[in-house]
Amino acid sequence: MKRLRTLAAGVGLAALATSAFAQSPSTDEISALRAQVQALSARLEQLEAQAAAQQAPAAAGAPAPAAARPVIQTAAAPAPVSTTDWSSGLPEMRSPDGAFTFKPRIRVTADLSNTFGSDYDSRNLTTTELRGLRLGAQGKIAGGFSYWIEGDIADNAVSVANAFMAYSTKWGGRDLEISMGQRLNDRGVEGGTPEDMTPFLERSLMVSTIGPERGAYGVGVSSKLTGSVWHASLSVTGDAISSGATNDSVTVMARTHWAPFKTDAGHLHLGGWGFVEDLTPNASVASRSLVVSSRGNDNLRLQGGVYADPKGSKGLGLELGGVQGSGWLMAEGGRRVLETAARDYDQDAYSVSAGFFLTGEKPPLSAKTGTWARPKVLNPLGADGYGAVEIVGRYDQADYSDIATGGEGDSWLLGVNWYPTNNTRVSAHWSAWSVDNRTGTFLGDDSGNTATVRVQTAF
Repeated sequence: MKRLRTLAAGVGLAALATSAFAQSPSTDEISALRAQVQALSARLEQLEAQAAAQQAPAAAGAPAPAAARPVIQTAAAPAPVSTTDWSSGLPEMRSPDGAFTFKPRIRVTADLSNTFGSDYDSRNLTTTELRGLRLGAQGKIAGGFSYWIEGDIADNAVSVANAFMAYSTKWGGRDLEISMGQRLNDRGVEGGTPEDMTPFLERSLMVSTIGPERGAYGVGVSSKLTGSVWHASLSVTGDAISSGATNDSVTVMARTHWAPFKTDAGHLHLGGWGFVEDLTPNASVASRSLVVSSRGNDNLRLQGGVYADPKGSKGLGLELGGVQGSGWLMAEGGRRVLETAARDYDQDAYSVSAGFFLTGEKPPLSAKTGTWARPKVLNPLGADGYGAVEIVGRYDQADYSDIATGGEGDSWLLGVNWYPTNNTRVSAHWSAWSVDNRTGTFLGDDSGNTATVRVQTAF
């Protein structure tokens, strides 16, 4: 502003000088020029005052007058919304903060089975069966809780499978889970794996033999501590979900496994488990009827014998196997001792199984949990893929002959599993079996063959 004032004064003086050199100015002309210079100087002082008034608030940190401030409009942040994840094939719904989830579970399994070569014509059956229709849901609840519930429709009957609530946390840097309700036993590699994930269509005779009287499920409290290559579990349970008309038996079960020498190519698997059960006072324990080759043929069963006045039982199982490349090998065996008022009876069983993925997949035997999962198909069925192909084989054997009414049986199995996608499976298995029953309808030594084809989808 000082520069402007000086410039104005200079202009006025120049005008006076020019007039003086041009001609002798009159008194009136000089007065007019002087008035113009004074008016210009007054206007400049007014502009300087306005500029100083606008700069003072900014120097003091105060906001500029509303008329001088620019108006800036900021868009409001979008409110969080719930999400749905379809990556597993079924929708998993999640709350905006991820604290709550809900996911349905579906499994459909259908079998076609043919048995031939038996000395009993009524065992040579061709059957179709809806092996299982399982519907349920699982999810998480804020605070580290989760839930899982499933109902199974099989053999024209409805039953409850997994139905529990769990709490998960960290303990010593490891994953600790404590659950309450009914869930599948943690009993060996094959016995602790859901049926839709095992490499075989039916669990082995070993799994059916070395187990508590209540079966594969029990209601109670279970705990599991898991590391990177090991886990340990402990459970105290009663019978499976029932009508509540009798006292429950009580079973204490524990298992541990370790996967040493783990590399990208595979790992070694070592494990062991055991249980002790206190049976309620009953007149007898009915003969176990064990599935041989196919559950669709109820005439082809191994009878375990009848035990009078049982008191309890205890069992021990061992696991040894591993994964290398696309192949796997597993041996499981054990003994159950059934205690009665008369004496104790031994029940022995074992199985040896192996498999190989022709399409290069890695066998889904978890080094962390010691159980099977679904294979991750490298090239799912589609324009550029044809799925995964696995060849499997197994020998299993069970011996109840320590009691006069107990039978013996074994089977050799060879099969092919085709996984078009991670959630679908088509299997063709053939087995050569031998059964020697000492009680029931089909007495004596008998042998034959069973071929089974299964189609399954599971999410």
